[in-house]
Amino acid sequence: MLDINFIRENKELIKKSIMKRGVKYNPNLVDELLNLDESWRKLKGELDKLRHERNKITLEVTKLKQEKKDASELIQKVKDLPSKIKQMEKELIEIRIKYDELILKIPNVLDETVPFGKTEKDNIEVKKWGKKNKFNFELKNHAELIESLGFGDFDAGISNSGKGFNYLKGDIALLDLALQRYGVDFLLENEFTPVVPPMLLNHDTLLGALNGLHDFKEVVYKIENEDLYLIGTAEHTLVSMMKNKILEKSELPIKLFAVTPCFRKEIGGHGIDMKWLFRMHQFNKVEQVVFCEPKDSKKILIYMEKLTEKFFQSLEIPYRILEICSADLGAKFSKQRDIEAWFPRQNEYREVTSAGSCTDFQAVALNIRYKEADVKKYVHILNNTMVATSRAMVAILENYQQKDGSVKVPKVLVKYMNGKKFIGKYTIKKVNRKK
Repeated sequence: MLDINFIRENKELIKKSIMKRGVKYNPNLVDELLNLDESWRKLKGELDKLRHERNKITLEVTKLKQEKKDASELIQKVKDLPSKIKQMEKELIEIRIKYDELILKIPNVLDETVPFGKTEKDNIEVKKWGKKNKFNFELKNHAELIESLGFGDFDAGISNSGKGFNYLKGDIALLDLALQRYGVDFLLENEFTPVVPPMLLNHDTLLGALNGLHDFKEVVYKIENEDLYLIGTAEHTLVSMMKNKILEKSELPIKLFAVTPCFRKEIGGHGIDMKWLFRMHQFNKVEQVVFCEPKDSKKILIYMEKLTEKFFQSLEIPYRILEICSADLGAKFSKQRDIEAWFPRQNEYREVTSAGSCTDFQAVALNIRYKEADVKKYVHILNNTMVATSRAMVAILENYQQKDGSVKVPKVLVKYMNGKKFIGKYTIKKVNRKK
């Protein structure tokens, strides 16, 4: 969330930024919040005065009684104060509840370089890389291909867990692990620190890392009868690791990564190519998070994006980069760029990673600061997907598919596949898929 002091001082800037985001957000909420803020501060001041008066009179009454003097006049004066204080405390709590709800509805301020747009169709392509392969045979969709090779059981996943879950085995399971292991080595070489984090977070902690309360309803899985939620991405748990901490300026930037399963309720998408591995309730991801000084956040965002570019270039998968427009940005993001890999069967570019700057939006919510001289400032927080293995696997299965139904392994992954250069070269079999 935004710092209330920043909101007080930059009301018009924030309202203009909200208007650029389109109909999802209401700029009038800024005025409503500031009115509540003013009411709360005024009432708090009056309440503090009454408490001070009560305490002062109570001391005077005690003194008079000790001196065996008449205190009845003072006692009468203080008689109504407890009920007044109690009523004001109740009003203060009611205002604070509304205040807390409103401040969570105000999105981050857009970076000045974010292009204006009304829908995701207004995202801007800024770069393309790679040569698209030409195929002289019809490509199989990845689900059909995996099952024909005997390396997946989607029906068992649906039967045992529901849509959006599956079983992967053999070489495809190994491919998933290979992408994870390659992602780990890639980030270690770039001086990121590995973290093995918790997969569950409590409500207040997770709220600070999410896009707002909406994500709890639409995205996050809750553990029944517990104040615990499954993480939707390692970003949530990595960011939260620094909650309520004051970092030293000399520590920054702090570059972390984690390999975790991710759990998300929403799937979306239609057609076989957009299901199965591409959009799932559970998938694996190598995720990066950086904590830095505000002055460094723009160059670090570029740095993180370049890392992902190098990763997909090393896999030799064509891609393009999209600058996300104002209407398509999530509430916590100030700026974001997506990398979309080329999927030849679908004849489309599809998102595989996102690099985004949340500036101090998450830091304010989670109270993450750093010391500069005697001043404590909020850090800037950035996140980036190194690789979401499920989508990367679909890109590999489409771009590296062979005429005989096997799949060539990208060169950089061969050593992580125990030297295997082809998936399913000698294990192809026919499987009747249930419709």
